[in-house]
Amino acid sequence: MAKQNYEPFGLDIETINQRYSEGKYNQKRESNTRTNWQIISSNLFTYFNMILALIGILLISVKSYTNLWFLVIAIINTSIAIFQEFRARAMIQSLSLITENTIMVVRQGLFVEIDVDKIVLGDLISYSAGKQIVTDGIVEYGEMTVNESNITGESRSIVKSAGDTLYSGSFVISGKAFVHVSAVGKDNYIDTLQHQAKTLSKPQSVILNTLRKILKVIGIIIIPLGLMTFFNVYQKSGYDYLPDFIADPDSFNLGVRKMAGAMVAMVPSGLVLLTTGTFAVSVLKLAKKKTLVQELYSIETLARVDTVCLDKTGTITDGTMTVSGFEILPDFCETEYSDEDIILVISSMNQALDDNNQTAKALKDYFQSEHLMVAKRTIPFQSKNKYSLVAFEDRTYAIGAPEIIYRGQYTKIKPQVSEHAKNGKRVLLLAEVDSIRNDRFTGSARAVALILINDTVRESAKNTIQSFTDQGVVVKVISGDNALTVSEVANRAGVPNADKYISMDSIKNKNLAAIANEYTIFGRVTPDQKKALIKHIQEEEHKVCMIGDGVNDILALKQADVSVSMASGTDATRNISHMVLMENDFETLPEVVKEGRQIVCNMENASVLYLTKTLYTILLTFILLMTSRIYPFEPIQMFVIETFIVGIPTLVLALEPNNRMFKGKFFLNIMRNVVPGALFIIANLLAVYLFSDAFYGLVDAEISTIGIIAATFAYWLILVHASKPFNKLRLIMVVFAFVTATICFTLLRGLFQITTLSLPAVLYMMLLMETTYIGMKFYHSRFSK
Repeated sequence: MAKQNYEPFGLDIETINQRYSEGKYNQKRESNTRTNWQIISSNLFTYFNMILALIGILLISVKSYTNLWFLVIAIINTSIAIFQEFRARAMIQSLSLITENTIMVVRQGLFVEIDVDKIVLGDLISYSAGKQIVTDGIVEYGEMTVNESNITGESRSIVKSAGDTLYSGSFVISGKAFVHVSAVGKDNYIDTLQHQAKTLSKPQSVILNTLRKILKVIGIIIIPLGLMTFFNVYQKSGYDYLPDFIADPDSFNLGVRKMAGAMVAMVPSGLVLLTTGTFAVSVLKLAKKKTLVQELYSIETLARVDTVCLDKTGTITDGTMTVSGFEILPDFCETEYSDEDIILVISSMNQALDDNNQTAKALKDYFQSEHLMVAKRTIPFQSKNKYSLVAFEDRTYAIGAPEIIYRGQYTKIKPQVSEHAKNGKRVLLLAEVDSIRNDRFTGSARAVALILINDTVRESAKNTIQSFTDQGVVVKVISGDNALTVSEVANRAGVPNADKYISMDSIKNKNLAAIANEYTIFGRVTPDQKKALIKHIQEEEHKVCMIGDGVNDILALKQADVSVSMASGTDATRNISHMVLMENDFETLPEVVKEGRQIVCNMENASVLYLTKTLYTILLTFILLMTSRIYPFEPIQMFVIETFIVGIPTLVLALEPNNRMFKGKFFLNIMRNVVPGALFIIANLLAVYLFSDAFYGLVDAEISTIGIIAATFAYWLILVHASKPFNKLRLIMVVFAFVTATICFTLLRGLFQITTLSLPAVLYMMLLMETTYIGMKFYHSRFSK
């Protein structure tokens, strides 16, 4: 059927209304964004919150109200986490409305753009390059090349023509077609991918997974250790029978307080909440910079990114193109062409191909699009071919990459192409070819003319690339354009080593590994090569962020550790990307990288403070149980450490700017500081017991006082180390922690059960603190990073 004879009509209004009433429309799936109750319950009813609540009930039962301060900390932490998640969800939902997908349908002969969820069974949809297939359907008219990798797992392209079936979730590479909707909603072969862009999904987080594993171990041992601490007090009480011990209010009260003191100190209250809360704050900060984070923990992955791969068009350049002119090549074709002939041919090709990419738009703006010559067959542009084909009645033409179309003869026109490329021009070749077979031309090609196109470099590109360079991130440009042109544009944008470029049109797959890390600029890259290059870069232990906006970037985006797309990009690229830049400018990306580094590096410091307390308490409890000693501290005494040395400072540290590139393993990094700190604090308390037994008999109150003050001082030293290098805020935080702890142990000593010490006890405590300071300073100078 000739193109001009096809007149799409679609459904009439009566049929559409009937389908709606029957529920035969593309109903939205329930959002994966968590409900209010899910957010509240998941933060409130945690394992450790339940343990803390049980301990609180026991303390209330023995009227030990002053020891309930730990519940205040737990309530504040939980409330902050809930509030931040509500804010993050609201911000993401508001940004998601901007990227809400629509589709073009034909109804009663009119083209209408509607929301995807308004599609009804039997609708006629108009698809073109870059569009996502949103419902299953059957091609009614036209021809498209589609990629079904989201369904089949294979990246190869498939040509779909009249009568062929399309599946929801695949995407259009090239061509245009009208498709009859055969299924909607849950009846689709697979559900649409559109909802993924509105979901605060949670991919694997190294930080959170590490902390959860640590907390799982703590959760297993905390209850047995708590019960054993209680049982230890019972054994030391002199009672032979447990009911008699429980019946004695003073003994039972002491047992509950000591058990609570040990168990509360073992719980790293707020650590996981601080982690998720910090991510949520980062999402809000990035949202204000018009960056939609579709996968929360991809921010963390960015902390490890040391290589950024860019597509030139739409990233370094703003995506707008203009044809500056053309150059006829009279020496390579028997047919003589005038300027009017070139305009006639390209205008007719524009009309026949009906492509809508940026290059096609530039050609249409300059040469127009008129039905001047009758096309018998068309092959739209495909990234794997690098050219388009149109067969007219008397001749067949190709337009695209000169080195691909003119392969084998390219040296003849290379000087002209290179000269234009050096000036930053994109160069297309218009050539006569013999015939078309299997979506490619066969036989020889005869060069007709070079078409020259200008790319506009973004004003922000130079500063953005400089920001990456300052952060130690390597920038590579991977493009389908001429390598020399890309090199020139990259050089104008300030990409380091832009002169190290290579054209990929003749590079074999087996050689990709050798060049992936050697060159900076890659030209004439196919989608499969983009993916392979990123994979080979990753094999050298690099973390890669890919930025793209076109269908030809999808495979590379999927392969990258972090994928970023432009809001103006295709539906498909937005849907599979971890982040979407809503203002279509990658100048915000260095800020995203900074956020990732801030989270990982600061959470490493915060985790050290929390887990030192936990490890110290667990080991100390084991040692005291083995030596039949009663755990010395009560919950109220740990309040100073948990609030002023750990809680408030970690909140400040977690939100502090930190642009250090994260290195090493998260678990090993934190344990390298946690273990020595815990051992120093344990050594302090054991030394107190040793001093009491060997030289000076201390009562339990004195042991508890010396122990908690010495432990608080040791924690403060750990805080000082975690806060380096100092800035004004961190210095104020460290001084604040010291002053508040001093006030609590002096002016408020009655509340925190601090007893008056004898002179020998005071001198010994000062000796312990000095020894701790010298020991920690020596360790950090010799062994700590």
